[in-house]
Amino acid sequence: MKKRWLMAGVGLLVALAVALPAACAGNGTAESGLELVVTTPQDESTVYTFETEVAGVTEPDAVVSVNGILVEVDATGNFSTLVGLDEGPNLIEVVASDYEGNQASEILTVIYVV
Repeated sequence: MKKRWLMAGVGLLVALAVALPAACAGNGTAESGLELVVTTPQDESTVYTFETEVAGVTEPDAVVSVNGILVEVDATGNFSTLVGLDEGPNLIEVVASDYEGNQASEILTVIYVV
């Protein structure tokens, strides 16, 4: 049973790594025009603490999640949250969506070194 779960998890990870960047063209802006800019952390950055700040800007009325957890967006579209990290590479997915169904996302890798 564990083997099935591991294989399903790997399949999901591969699908996210391939499908989402292609849909977003790597700039965080979806074809719909909803803008998402992640200002920190930088993709492929290395950190030496067990958590990192994820911050950026989007439309003021957008809903933002980081790794599936909702994050507050202020009146000017800024958002910020702390994300816990495991040792080694960590995927961080930031998704912004609006009430019209438009969506933009970015997937970043942050490497935590103990």
